[in-house]
Amino acid sequence: MNYTVVKIYENKNYINEFLRLPKRLYDKKNIMQNDSDERSLIDGTHILSHYFDFYPMIVIDENKNTVSRCAVTIYPDDKTAYLGFFESENNIQAVKLLFSEAEKLAAEKGAENIVGPVDASFWIKYRMKINKFDRPYTGEPYNLSYYPDLWKKCGYEEYERYFSNRYKPVENDSGCEKYSERLSEKLKSGYTIKNVDKNDFYKTLKEVYSLMIELYSGFLTYKPISENEFTQLFGYYKSIMKFNMVKMAYYDSKPVGFFISIPNYHNIVYGHLSAFDYAKILLNRTKPHSYVMLYMGVDGSHKGLGKALAESIRIELKAEKVPSIGALIRRGNCNKNYFSNLIESEYEYVLLRKNLL
Repeated sequence: MNYTVVKIYENKNYINEFLRLPKRLYDKKNIMQNDSDERSLIDGTHILSHYFDFYPMIVIDENKNTVSRCAVTIYPDDKTAYLGFFESENNIQAVKLLFSEAEKLAAEKGAENIVGPVDASFWIKYRMKINKFDRPYTGEPYNLSYYPDLWKKCGYEEYERYFSNRYKPVENDSGCEKYSERLSEKLKSGYTIKNVDKNDFYKTLKEVYSLMIELYSGFLTYKPISENEFTQLFGYYKSIMKFNMVKMAYYDSKPVGFFISIPNYHNIVYGHLSAFDYAKILLNRTKPHSYVMLYMGVDGSHKGLGKALAESIRIELKAEKVPSIGALIRRGNCNKNYFSNLIESEYEYVLLRKNLL
């Protein structure tokens, strides 16, 4: 079979082929695609598009069928290029051709190495799942099980590893004494930990931004964005949050920590939503079957506050008696081992890298 690379950034006639491929590869319960984001990135109209140049491409066979796709993202003054939006049949010949073209482009743009999967931005999606390919949870960077092998066969090596902990329902306080003590200690020493008020959502979102923009700055692939861009990107959380599961910590009235959890909607919240989808979201938000603990951050000068915030969430989980997932914890972070007695299993994810020199 003969294959051809089509550069979407030069030939927009193939945009729909780029967008259709995931729908053919995944069933309805596993697809995590957001068509509107992908189209706006290709068109250059995404809210973050002004930060980077975006180069989508596909591989077609001799019958004009789309076999593979990806996009290269180039940031000014960054010697690393980012490879993302990868989807493909299990076809190493096509993938090698695709990656060869992507790497050639990256090198021509001055990149010395290429990292992925990164879907254009740290703030959109990055990382590759490498084990336990059951139904994806909300916020998970999900992919087909053979993708890691395809990347490794093309010369990519592990650059960073992440974990998600699946926790069983909280039934009692056994093994959690040190967390309870830390919460009590912090409250007695002047800290306030409270639920987010729905009416103060955007005020709180700005407080989270003020913390996150510094706390996450050391993460691989991180690039800063403006407060306005952050609030536009994450404003939709207001419609999917259950606010007792979102905690803010304050000291001397200053925000110093946050813990953000949402009900697990699986993939319902992605793509075009029908009236039936909205009904399912409302039902799940009212009575969640599980939660995803997406983000936690603590000002580094407030030692021990992370455990206190985690305990405030554990208390809520105990009341609801449902399982949860602690999502996407970077290897080496201390919160990976929080409440280890409740961990049932681990999901693993990687970032991969290839030297272009």
